[in-house]
Amino acid sequence: MTGTGDGPTVLVALANPRTEGALVALGGALAEREGGRVLAIHVVTVPDQTSLEKAAENRERLDESSDELLSAAVADAAAFDAPIETKTVLSHRGIEEVFDAARTNDADAVVMGYGGARFAGGRVEGSLDELARELPCDFLVFDGERLDPGNVLVPTAGGPSSDLSAEVAAALRDVAGAGVTLLHVAEPGETETGRSFLVGWADGHGLGDADLRIETGDVEETIERVGEGYDLVIVGATERGLLSRIVRESLASEAIERLDAPVLLAERPSSRSLRERLFGGR
Repeated sequence: MTGTGDGPTVLVALANPRTEGALVALGGALAEREGGRVLAIHVVTVPDQTSLEKAAENRERLDESSDELLSAAVADAAAFDAPIETKTVLSHRGIEEVFDAARTNDADAVVMGYGGARFAGGRVEGSLDELARELPCDFLVFDGERLDPGNVLVPTAGGPSSDLSAEVAAALRDVAGAGVTLLHVAEPGETETGRSFLVGWADGHGLGDADLRIETGDVEETIERVGEGYDLVIVGATERGLLSRIVRESLASEAIERLDAPVLLAERPSSRSLRERLFGGR
């Protein structure tokens, strides 16, 4: 059975065949849980010295490689109860094209690979910081190649991006059967306060059945230590500009970059959830 896709649009930006399956799985789980659709796009970055018209003349060769990637996405999306559409885009602009596609297709979330975020290689018109501060929707950036979400860890201290982490974890639980553990790093001597916060946060985000872990110590080092035992770690951005740091290869958290486990970085431009945007208007 295929869903109607009347709900949110999850745009999956593909760049690498090795990560295609994982990105489609993330997008498919989100879309299925919310009754939405997947839009898979392949942005082909064209060197500045080559006109888009000239590139279009070689469309047959480009289409062949794009077709393989997008056909694989369609095949992988068949595992989810959500319709999928595909598009190939020729562009000089790299990541800015993804932002434009998110806006023009009214996307509620974008899923892309960590390496793909740096296919930004294309020209960015204006300030990248300015671009990344004005995210058109939720952004999820996957650092890894395979997704096997048996056990998912969600560190949280609250905030809009942690709300997004919770939604993704709930989608993986409901659609893919993932087990979810919530982690809160408390100040020394504040363990019980931290537990009280985490219980309330879990209940408020539909994750009352999750395992809870309260730790103390340095936040990043604790996430690195605890995260090694999980199949996926979903980390919400603690400040704006996650995308611009990824593109510059200057992600602030070295501990997160050292994690062997796949990491999903989540950044939300506002506190509105997919469901709130769906039913509450834009």
